[in-house]
Amino acid sequence: MSNTDRAVERAAAVADAMDDIARVDAHCRERGGIDRTGLERIKERLLRLAERDDLFSDEDFPPPQAAGASISYRIAQNDDEELALYIQSVGNGTSAPPHEHRTWAVIVGMRGRELNRLYGPCASSGEPQVQHEVAVERGTGVTMLSDDVHSIQIEGAATNFHCYGLALERLDGRLFWHARTAQWQPFIDDSQIVEARPTAPGGRANW
Repeated sequence: MSNTDRAVERAAAVADAMDDIARVDAHCRERGGIDRTGLERIKERLLRLAERDDLFSDEDFPPPQAAGASISYRIAQNDDEELALYIQSVGNGTSAPPHEHRTWAVIVGMRGRELNRLYGPCASSGEPQVQHEVAVERGTGVTMLSDDVHSIQIEGAATNFHCYGLALERLDGRLFWHARTAQWQPFIDDSQIVEARPTAPGGRANW
């Protein structure tokens, strides 16, 4: 398959998945907001998309060269920035302390292994306690509501789908647990965001 053919097929597959995810999100909103059942449906849809690993290779989405670095390739986002899908590629030895997102999140494995420790809702006081662990890799994923807390640890490198209820630029006011000071502090995401959506006539990114 040529690069052009692959890009066209990828755009169609992503659009189909995001249309399904948008319907789940809208259905949940009509009933008061996203819940864990809705997040599981989104996870299952992303797992199906992840089966098409031929459309999301390292050739098209190169991993960072530096250890501990992270690149988030934005491959879909609606006009309101209220649904966004990224391919996150991280370098060897990447980790993140316990933190929240302030929106729902679904992470699905593609390549490599990302250990997620899940802590439950953030109370913003006191040290978070691990409730369970999930190894995100091919065929698995995790879901989180807006106030859920998780941490990650990666040995080697990993590439995953990250889907959020808000675009990364809109995730204001996030907190993380700073173990050295034993305090919750503002979380600043320093990962690189790369625009990777297909472009429609007129230069406008599609979704």
